[in-house]
Amino acid sequence: MFLSPESLRGKSLGIPQKLPPFNPDSDIPKPPDYENPGCWVKLPEYFIRKKQPVDVFWVYPTILSDDKTYLMDISDPDLRKKAEWTIVEQASIFDGQANIYAPYYRQNNVKINPLMLTDAKAIFNLGQDDLIRAFDYFLRNFNRGERPVILAAHSQGSVRVVELSKAGELLAGDAESLKRLVCAYTIGYSITPLDLKVNPLIRISEGRDDTGCFVLYNTISDEEGKEKEGPTIIPGTFVVNPLNWKTDDTFAPASMNLGACFFKHEHQKTPDRYSGFAAAQIAGSALVITDIKNPEELPATSVTFPKGVYHMYDYAIFYENLRKNVADRISAYMEKNSEKISELS
Repeated sequence: MFLSPESLRGKSLGIPQKLPPFNPDSDIPKPPDYENPGCWVKLPEYFIRKKQPVDVFWVYPTILSDDKTYLMDISDPDLRKKAEWTIVEQASIFDGQANIYAPYYRQNNVKINPLMLTDAKAIFNLGQDDLIRAFDYFLRNFNRGERPVILAAHSQGSVRVVELSKAGELLAGDAESLKRLVCAYTIGYSITPLDLKVNPLIRISEGRDDTGCFVLYNTISDEEGKEKEGPTIIPGTFVVNPLNWKTDDTFAPASMNLGACFFKHEHQKTPDRYSGFAAAQIAGSALVITDIKNPEELPATSVTFPKGVYHMYDYAIFYENLRKNVADRISAYMEKNSEKISELS
């Protein structure tokens, strides 16, 4: 049964710290108007022909973490800067390879993330409605059926992409639409066999140049019990190793790590880079890294993600491998669909 935000009036939600009682009259910010360029974090000059051959639809991770706000007000300048920063440290893997489109949306506070699909679903759904509208606007006005699409996200953003895809949104509603999908990078979340039963069109990547598929993993240390401490890890989830692009437990040595990349606000244009940063191996429902070259780059800075749960660094640790993989999948897609692409150009 669908619950409206009104059904949550007066309830105090949040884990571990509760937010003030929810008031739908004051706690629901105005929805974005995607005809307004100011409602987009990143918006290429779509009316200019110098484009990349593929479009990316980026959904940013959780950036809202105060003690009183349930939903992101997209006019908040500090939150807008945080959303922009995700383009720098994560979505930049697509720079020079694809056109990045990223809408602002009314995401929920990290304190209700554990409840977003249960007790706080009515609040979560407001952000989902934003993304459905944003993606529809993107397809009709920017993409216009002229280029294939990559879906990309992290953390809460990945939760949203997965849930929307399960519901048949974001090209996942029919086989013909899904042919336009190069890949969906839903990193920092989980997809289980049960999810595939909900929407059998969803398919997990089977190799480095597979297309029309989903890539996902959650990074942890090899310390015992860390998988259980990862709040985004659902037991039984599929995992793709971003070093060898396999889904089994084949060990990938650090020599296969093309380069970790850690962006710092104080020197944004010269991030700290490390080749061979760490080895990786799928173990259980997580991606375990070992042989870490520079562990000081992986501090535990969040109560939500304790020491040894490297969720915050899912993109950074494998940055260059992800970047190369984007190129590989785009190339494979273009080769498989050369006739269709020539018709669009």
